[in-house]
Amino acid sequence: MTSTDTGATDLRTRFEQTYQAYHALMFRLARDILQDDDLAEDAAADAAVKLWEHYDCLTEPTGPQAKRFAAVLAEHRAIDLLRKRKRERFVPLEEAAELHAPAGDPEGRLDIAAALNKLPNEQRTAVQLALACGLTARQTAQTLGCTLSKAEKLISRGKAALRKELEVGYHDR
Repeated sequence: MTSTDTGATDLRTRFEQTYQAYHALMFRLARDILQDDDLAEDAAADAAVKLWEHYDCLTEPTGPQAKRFAAVLAEHRAIDLLRKRKRERFVPLEEAAELHAPAGDPEGRLDIAAALNKLPNEQRTAVQLALACGLTARQTAQTLGCTLSKAEKLISRGKAALRKELEVGYHDR
């Protein structure tokens, strides 16, 4: 093992100590600002990335300087997320949940409605927000109050289930 490898391993070990010591603090501070566990976890993770990027500035892995730095990073990231959410357009779920029937033959619209009704509620709502309302995955996540990755999965799985259901229905005719 070279001295560079040893130094990198030591740095990772020190960072892991810092992360373990202050992750709960970063999460709690972010949750207090955002009032949402998923967003708070995202903010704490983003703060941890920033902490790693500037880790060489710290003198001790778990000293008061590291604690203050971790807290400030978490608070700033949470505030950034809060500001971003306020800037982005919100569509109330009640207004966005109604699927507007596409132009075309009425039978096709009935097939789509029937296929949508077979989806689990959360998946159906995510697909309706994305397809019918034209919301991005990020906007869908905000509307549903979930993480971006969850919204992306709901939309993706919902579309796949719709395709499958519509293919089966089409072949049954």
